[in-house]
Amino acid sequence: MDTSQRSDAAYEEAKRKIALQEEKQQQEKAKAEAEAKRRAEEAKQTALETERKAAMEAEKRAAAEVERMAEKEAKEAAERLTDNASRPSNAETKESGIVYRAATNALNLEHGRLQKLKELCERNQMIRSSSNQDYTRHESHISRLIRQIRGVRDNVRSKATDLTKLLNDSQCPQSISIEIFAKKIVSYCENPGSAPFASGYVVVLVTSQVPHAMDILLAELHKACMYTVPKHLVYRKATFQSKEAYFRSIGYREDDGKMESTEDYLKRLESYMKLYGALVQTEIMNVRNLHGLQEGWAWLARFLNALPANQYTAVSLNAFLQMAGFALFKRYKSQFAKLLKIISENFLVDLKARNIPEITRTVAEIQAYIHDKKFLQEPEGRSLQSNLLSTHVINNY
Repeated sequence: MDTSQRSDAAYEEAKRKIALQEEKQQQEKAKAEAEAKRRAEEAKQTALETERKAAMEAEKRAAAEVERMAEKEAKEAAERLTDNASRPSNAETKESGIVYRAATNALNLEHGRLQKLKELCERNQMIRSSSNQDYTRHESHISRLIRQIRGVRDNVRSKATDLTKLLNDSQCPQSISIEIFAKKIVSYCENPGSAPFASGYVVVLVTSQVPHAMDILLAELHKACMYTVPKHLVYRKATFQSKEAYFRSIGYREDDGKMESTEDYLKRLESYMKLYGALVQTEIMNVRNLHGLQEGWAWLARFLNALPANQYTAVSLNAFLQMAGFALFKRYKSQFAKLLKIISENFLVDLKARNIPEITRTVAEIQAYIHDKKFLQEPEGRSLQSNLLSTHVINNY
């Protein structure tokens, strides 16, 4: 091999070594970058997990505090009612000359929910007016799913899953989906074939994934039935031009200028209260009810503290107890028994003194509920059937 060939070979060898060295450096650099990226991603995931856990803990603490305050409020209410001969307090609030009987905190909660509903509807109106998008099919789909709710485990699971998907569908603004969902659930409960317990399950499952929907649903319920607050509008001749004007104010419907009968109104009122009572007592394993049993407990205390005994409140109370009484007794035991005693010795006594023939059956049902201890029996429909052909029921969803 001559000098020229040796020189070329050395040169090629040097080039090869340099190339290998550069490749090694690039590999090490890529490895270092990948390692740095992995560590950064791990740090990010750790930070997110820490943040998620902190948020969950904060949410649990907040929920525990809400429940603690609700239990305290209801316990104090039971003691206060007992000490004061169990008469409703004079909790009156005036709004433009109209007088309501209600607990202040109940009115505050109602106001907050109605404000959220108002803001959501205004936002939806702007969306609809600024877009040519037609959401009719989306609304029909939500409505159809709600009408298909039955007291069967698989049915409830599938309807809740499908409804959650629709509320998260990017093809329709979520605020519009939530508004539709809330209105349809409330209107569905008016149907004779509706299943309030099953609807409660669906609502809890959907709102656990779309939390804002719960306040909107409650606001729609409050608009449909003030006794879900609970509050009562006092009739005074100086305030209302006629009895019909008062009836319209408390939710009676009109059709071609004809006011619906009190019997029909009370049937609707009962259906709203059954949905509310079913909702607050719904408990599903590993799923948080955003308006759970502590809210039902507080509702009962506020009801007995502020509302008078009449045909409207009697029907409301009866429907609520039929749906939620079993769960309330399981949780609150002796405190619930105290409130039942107040109902028996005071609310029913006041009601009988009014001598309203139309609610004789309702009074008898409340009496039987307390005397026969029907709160010890799980109400029909509370446990979901395993399937359409079986009578076997599932206790924990």
